[in-house]
Amino acid sequence: MANTFTQARLTLPADQTLAAIVSLIRQNAGENYFVYERAPRWYIGLGKKAQLTISPDGSQAMIESAQGTASAAIKTSLATCARQFTAQYAAQGQRVFGMAGFNYAAKIRNLAFTPGSWPLLSLTVVRDELIIEEGEVTIYAENEARCQRLCQQLQAILPTEQGKPVQADLTAQGDDYQQRVNRALEEIALGDYTKVIVARALVMPHKIDMSATLWRGRLANTPARSFLLKQGELEATGFSPEMVVTVEKGFVTSEPLAGTRARSDSAGENVHNRAELQSDSKEIVEHVISVKAAIEELELLCCAQSVVVSDLMSVRERGSVQHLGSQVRGELAPGYDAWDAFDVLFPAITASGIPKIPALEAILRLEAVPRELYSGAVLMLEGEQLFEAALVLRSAFQDQQRSWIQAGAGVIAQSNALRELTETCEKLSSVAPFLVRREENDKN
Repeated sequence: MANTFTQARLTLPADQTLAAIVSLIRQNAGENYFVYERAPRWYIGLGKKAQLTISPDGSQAMIESAQGTASAAIKTSLATCARQFTAQYAAQGQRVFGMAGFNYAAKIRNLAFTPGSWPLLSLTVVRDELIIEEGEVTIYAENEARCQRLCQQLQAILPTEQGKPVQADLTAQGDDYQQRVNRALEEIALGDYTKVIVARALVMPHKIDMSATLWRGRLANTPARSFLLKQGELEATGFSPEMVVTVEKGFVTSEPLAGTRARSDSAGENVHNRAELQSDSKEIVEHVISVKAAIEELELLCCAQSVVVSDLMSVRERGSVQHLGSQVRGELAPGYDAWDAFDVLFPAITASGIPKIPALEAILRLEAVPRELYSGAVLMLEGEQLFEAALVLRSAFQDQQRSWIQAGAGVIAQSNALRELTETCEKLSSVAPFLVRREENDKN
């Protein structure tokens, strides 16, 4: 497909980048959009030229394009559907934005699962795209009129109203969560699996203003990636702490985070918690087995002897928490592509468990409500040059039925149910304090 964008450039004050993005989204509140931060760049996609949507049960693929809307039963793999879509509808090197729900992992492994209401996979070739880096803005618009309009909107930054906060009781349903952790511990003791991430969702009493939540939350978080998206009635924003997989210039990278302690404004308390994190046997064991599993997964995809641990157990600060983090990297073997890597590495070990298939089965058994996009991935593709899948944690979600936040904790044999509940509260604190209530007349 030919690239027919109209291009323009302008300059904004560098410290106004986030304000300009939020203002732009508010001025285009009726649009579908993706916002994706890969520091120091922000990518904003508005509208859609073409979109692939895989149904919640994984049986149907729907493609919307200038030629209309067509649906068909899926007779190939989901990855093949994705490859065919990008090959047909994305211009060479053009970015494609997307999201993969947690149940994508169950579908591609032929596990029984309860479908949710969110798609297993959605990929979008946007109509208009903006890239902002240190105040320099590049606009790729559908036509000259759209380009001028976007320039005007960026230069007329609307004031960002804080709005009313959404109150959340982070300990709600704590007894139920501890019971599920104890069930997992019983299964671990029987040898069913070594590690599983048990999560809990907190439903909010009010609709969430997602762009305002991004504004407030990003100022207080230190994510690996940030995102904001709206696809019809589906909305999410968050501060991803780690990458599920990055494939760039033939190399595959995974960055497992496992092991958590709270992070606060007190320097002394942070130093204490950091030292405790680095010496706690449970946290170290949880992290080491996660890194070992990541190595084994990359060895399925990479050239012999190319897989290395380039960073081991460094402390990563992510908003209200600090984690032990590592980086595992290898050279992609001939015959494999980024979608192959995604299918092997998704979902992240740190959002599922070890071994992955028994852990996935345990999650589907222990959690009554589908995770939807939680612990799935937000995607950005640039032809064959770059494929990124950011882990969707520390996020807020919204659809027609509910608005919610969600967090989990890694359960291994050495776990304590009360401590795991506390860990979920620590993680929820990266999002909950920044939730903004949507006013009834506000459609954003």
